[in-house]
Amino acid sequence: MLPPGKRRREAREESARLQGQLTAFGELLAGHPFAADRPGVTHVMAVEYARALDAYEQAARVAERDPVSARRELTEGLAALHRLNARLVGALPADGAGAVRPPGGSGCTPKPPKPPTTSEKAGIGAPAATTPVQEAASRPRLRERFTARQLLTRATLVVLACYCVLVGLVGGWGPALICIPLVNFGLGLTGFGGMVCRLVISRTRGAVRGGRVAVEYRGTERARGVGGPWEQRYVHTDTAGRETAYGRAVPSPSLAAVPIRRLWLLEEGRGDRTLITSTELCLTPLLLVAGVPLLLLGAALLLGAVPGMLIAVSAGFLS
Repeated sequence: MLPPGKRRREAREESARLQGQLTAFGELLAGHPFAADRPGVTHVMAVEYARALDAYEQAARVAERDPVSARRELTEGLAALHRLNARLVGALPADGAGAVRPPGGSGCTPKPPKPPTTSEKAGIGAPAATTPVQEAASRPRLRERFTARQLLTRATLVVLACYCVLVGLVGGWGPALICIPLVNFGLGLTGFGGMVCRLVISRTRGAVRGGRVAVEYRGTERARGVGGPWEQRYVHTDTAGRETAYGRAVPSPSLAAVPIRRLWLLEEGRGDRTLITSTELCLTPLLLVAGVPLLLLGAALLLGAVPGMLIAVSAGFLS
């Protein structure tokens, strides 16, 4: 077993190497000549470029707390960028079909095809139409056409439909139809109650992380251009030089402003920073009075529909 000092030193060196690779990959993406509006750019190319960008952002986001995931994302991003480059130079088909190897397996870029002759333009000697297998191979996959959340939503709807059919076959179509509004109301109440509870938790955690800070008065101005309400503008500047603004609504610009105020700095995920007053922070937990009952009621409706309805019709309580 390595001594603690050596393990920490190796961890720092590994983190430094990972940061260097992330920086190099970011510079490679920033200087890449790809543009979605270029002539000849296909949907598959745009998907590969977006995948490389997403992998870089995810790797940079988790690099500190999960280096293994960051390296995996970095590898996937580099692979997507290599596939994009191969399609741009013609080593891979631009429409996303299977890779085409040049004769001899040399790995060199194949020569561009000859321009069509006059007889080919007229349809004489033209290549045969593509088969259904080739069309299916060139069609983008589901994970390239939809996000993970969209796929999850569609899968949930399919599972719910199958469950309602099963309930209908076991106990009749009346209970099956009752499942649909129960699930809809349950999902809505659970989602809204969970959102309220997450808001309370994130605000409290962000306030503990950011702490109470001093903000400086910078002047009174209209919040939304000509005709908008007046706001006294306060700004907090941290040690890194980042500024966070706070606007206090006032009915008139002639009202005097306090030069220095004490506000709570909320440091939320993805670098979002917000300033709130102590009153707003103290009133935030009161949202749980509405959020928790809605969350519990929605969970009860969901459990009553899935799997409660199937259990009820199987046991003969509903017939």
